[in-house]
Amino acid sequence: MAQRIGGGLMLGPAFSTMKMSDIDSTTFRADFTGGVRIALIPERFVIGGEIDVIYSRQGMRTTKGLNEENNSVRFLEKSHYINVPLLLNVYLRKWNDDDEDESMIPRLRIGPQIGFCIGGNHVTEVNGRKKQQYIIPWEKGSFSRIDYGLTAAVSYWFVEVRYTLGMANVFKEGEKSTNHVISVTWSDVW
Repeated sequence: MAQRIGGGLMLGPAFSTMKMSDIDSTTFRADFTGGVRIALIPERFVIGGEIDVIYSRQGMRTTKGLNEENNSVRFLEKSHYINVPLLLNVYLRKWNDDDEDESMIPRLRIGPQIGFCIGGNHVTEVNGRKKQQYIIPWEKGSFSRIDYGLTAAVSYWFVEVRYTLGMANVFKEGEKSTNHVISVTWSDVW
């Protein structure tokens, strides 16, 4: 089977949130993601592979609520990750002789992902006054340095829609919290 090594750049918006066992009202926040991919591209078969290295700004926000003292409270979490997914690519049709590259073949991608938290910040807003605290993953009681999960994507032309389901507890201490990220990227193909 003819195969070749290819790759490309990825860039686009990311919409992320955290599912937290002690907070019901987390919502998605918009930011961006970008990186590079290296792929084993089959030219006469329907299965390929890919590894990506992606910088992703993630986090969550809560809706305003009241605390025990009847103060208006809202939280905003911004975290920075380097994510490395290892994906199995399933091409939904075989290559035709007319195909110049993989971009015109619809593809499904699925596989595990490992992420490395490199920092961020936590903002608490009480009655309109904001307090910012920096996230340093190697400090006690902060974010976990490692995040892992599953990634699934659908690609066609140069556009990819990707969902990542985090499975690791984001915070070192406290209630269960996991990352959830949806990204829409433009990806150039080499």
